[in-house]
Amino acid sequence: MRIDEFFADGYKNLRNAKICPCDRVNLIYGQNAQGKTNLLEAIGLFSGEDRFHLKSAKKIAFGRDVANLRLKFSDLEREQTARAILSQKNQFFLNEVPIKRVSEIYENFNAVCFSPASLSIIQGDSRIRRKFLDDAIAKLKPGYLKYCKQYEKILAHRNFLLKSSGLKSFKTLEVWNEKMAQVGTIITMIRQDYVEKMSKVLASLYQEISGGREPLEIKYESTVFDRKLKNIYSEDDFREYIEKLELFQSADFDMGHTKIGIHRDDLAFKLGGLGAREYGSQGQQRSCVIALKLAQAKLFELICRRNPVILLDDVMSELDVDRQAYILNQIQGSQIFITCCETLIPRSFKNAKIYKMEDGKVYVY
Repeated sequence: MRIDEFFADGYKNLRNAKICPCDRVNLIYGQNAQGKTNLLEAIGLFSGEDRFHLKSAKKIAFGRDVANLRLKFSDLEREQTARAILSQKNQFFLNEVPIKRVSEIYENFNAVCFSPASLSIIQGDSRIRRKFLDDAIAKLKPGYLKYCKQYEKILAHRNFLLKSSGLKSFKTLEVWNEKMAQVGTIITMIRQDYVEKMSKVLASLYQEISGGREPLEIKYESTVFDRKLKNIYSEDDFREYIEKLELFQSADFDMGHTKIGIHRDDLAFKLGGLGAREYGSQGQQRSCVIALKLAQAKLFELICRRNPVILLDDVMSELDVDRQAYILNQIQGSQIFITCCETLIPRSFKNAKIYKMEDGKVYVY
């Protein structure tokens, strides 16, 4: 997977910003607030990692009504074009054909993004970790997000009944319990399988990045199941999910919402047996997330036999030369975009194509 050309105008401070990147390392440097992060963020929008912001008017430059984004990309099979016209009513195009589901772009363009905001995967609440997990899985299983959206609708219906029912009628929830258990079991099975595969890659990467100081473990924490499900849908798992919903049903009526389910599950990170969120230092947490993103890219490559595009925003400047070289070596074969503030180009990037950002415009160095 590679980007052949990218253009952005009216997105935050970007003004007719156009790049034709090389196949390997593309370094974007400049002073603060010149548009480096905005450029990578705009590219990342096409990957689906920041779906909310495609609907946000705050992404459009002050004084403008429209932002235009255009991405030309290719893989081993073909060249494609994706466009987004962001306004009060967003429009999306894939190969110049209007599309109703922007997820069609996500299914075709694959990128893994790291920025300082990615630290929220460790530091933030469980919703952020579930979103990371669902986005990562969706890159491997295009139909997976349909299950997630289906579950959200079922959850909304069930919660509506819990809040609006004057009587605690368990009978009225039977149909929604069954629907929730069916979809929830499938999502749990898929999530657990992904985390199991991810953990094997992640542990090795973190050991290298951290200098082998302590082991990193990840575990999927289900609010329904206390065991690993098989990769085949089971009627027994389905029934166990229903039984757990029924067990908490009285409490659900009292609280007015569904207490357990895949919308409450979490992804736990442990360093040397201790929670990374509670006990990890800023440096340890940063190394965890960098390793996590590299593992995501590596897993995509192993499963799909393709290299995703790698977007690294403000990550290399805090690493020594040896760690920079290690990270670049781990994503060998991928097209990489890196931002930094330094005008002195590190030795690791001596063969990179270099761009300078200034006041929202891009200049080839």
